[in-house]
Amino acid sequence: MIVLLLFAMLAGLVTVLSPCILPVLPILLSAGVAEGKLRPLGIIIGLILSFTFFTLTLTAIVHATGISPDILRYISIFIIGFFGATMLFPAFGNKFAQLTSGIAALGNTVQEKSNFAGNGFTSGLILGVALGLIWTPCAGPILATITTIVATHSINLDILFITLAYSLGAAIPMLCITYGGSKIINSTQSISGYTETIRKIFGVLMILGALAIAFHFDVILQQITLKYFPVINVESNETLKKELDKLRSNVNPNLASNTEPNSKAPEFTGITEWLNSPALTIDSLKGKVFLVDFWTYSCINCVRTLPYIKDWYNKYKDYGFTIIGVHTPEFEFEKNKDNIKNAIKRFEINYPVAVDSNYQTWLAYNNRYWPAHYLFDKNGIKQYVHFGEGEYLKTENAIRNLLDLPPLQENLPSKTFRPITPETYLGYARANSYNVLLEKDIAKIYDYKTTLGNNQVGLKGSWLIKPEYIESQDNNAILELDFIASKVYLVMESKTSQNINVLLDDKPYGQIPVNEARMYNIIDLKENYGRYKLTLQFPKDVLAYVFTFGG
Repeated sequence: MIVLLLFAMLAGLVTVLSPCILPVLPILLSAGVAEGKLRPLGIIIGLILSFTFFTLTLTAIVHATGISPDILRYISIFIIGFFGATMLFPAFGNKFAQLTSGIAALGNTVQEKSNFAGNGFTSGLILGVALGLIWTPCAGPILATITTIVATHSINLDILFITLAYSLGAAIPMLCITYGGSKIINSTQSISGYTETIRKIFGVLMILGALAIAFHFDVILQQITLKYFPVINVESNETLKKELDKLRSNVNPNLASNTEPNSKAPEFTGITEWLNSPALTIDSLKGKVFLVDFWTYSCINCVRTLPYIKDWYNKYKDYGFTIIGVHTPEFEFEKNKDNIKNAIKRFEINYPVAVDSNYQTWLAYNNRYWPAHYLFDKNGIKQYVHFGEGEYLKTENAIRNLLDLPPLQENLPSKTFRPITPETYLGYARANSYNVLLEKDIAKIYDYKTTLGNNQVGLKGSWLIKPEYIESQDNNAILELDFIASKVYLVMESKTSQNINVLLDDKPYGQIPVNEARMYNIIDLKENYGRYKLTLQFPKDVLAYVFTFGG
């Protein structure tokens, strides 16, 4: 536990060096030059308490009350903007002091009301609470683990202390920033005479910061910064991973890690539906060799493994072997059971498929990849693990070994390695290939002018950019992509059947009819591998998620 607390605090400390601090940085600097010696301390205490509280309870609050988290967010933004206005117009500040005098009176048992209010602690505390609600630090394994555990309603004191440690770590450099701004202004003689003017300038910066967060310009700022400054990561550590695994196990036994060799198969947990089979348990599989395959139907890497997996099932099912495909979604639309059933039919999958839309079995296996293959012997003991594509012969021979069959000999022609364009996400949550700045959750007309670089994406026409996808807003929406490959796939959907025009190197290539949410084959050049320019002309209301490629 001590190791986790130290890593959590360290991870919080380095957030000040990440782009995620930028949206609140002008607000912290502005708060530091406002009146009140205890104001910075109030801000940081409010931020620690608020960030910890809302991280652990916001999901439960939204479910219990039906209040949209956006409402709380905009209230916080209004509070920040109001404090900026108090720095510009002292009359607002005097009015605020009158309104909060009752809160300050609670401090009478500790110190005199005049000292408490006059030192700005109360106003700083309220501002810190607002900051804690809107600040979204860059999430690493620690915050990701906390978020996952909170989603399973398994909060305990360990989770509370780790979240507090992270908040405290982030707060220490923030406190230095707020106090530093105040010290520089008040101790430098050449600028001390302009304190009031500087305070008003920072008031403007605070208002601008609030507006930037309200209209998502903070995302654009982070995108620009990420191109020029590396993100410091202190969480890629095997010791930390082991401690996080222990934490999951202690918080909820169903989330226990099972990465050690020769470990017992975790139970299928939280499965909402079984397809191609009645409900299965690990005990019901006793006496069989079985492979657990984590997949999702729009993942090109998963789709490429399916022919091999289906072949293994058909070849060895009569020898006491079976496969359980655990469908865990990568995108929200992949939780739709009709889409999953259509995919199973389209890919001609006959083995059992468990629908794991709540990630419970994913967590029980401590899985982190699509696809992932876990092979178990007849006693349910894990014997082999493989992540991603490839090593098909090695995996098949591991199956044959557990079935007491002789190994197959490798007799495959060698292939020359050819680079292909990497998987390219289009939603802003994971986008990193655009040659234009994206505006988050806002419809905007794009019209890039520069030449596309290798593997870059350009937009023209009206587009709405969401976390997981982009959506065409008119019938003249164009997406262009520079790629190197012989095959191009794109995950798309449309409420009605519509055609997308495809051009290759500015020459007509064909049309793609789009309707259901799935992966579509856009380009197939057979053996004509090379670098090309792809142009897609979209009608209105088509959603595009992710490009994948084949060599």
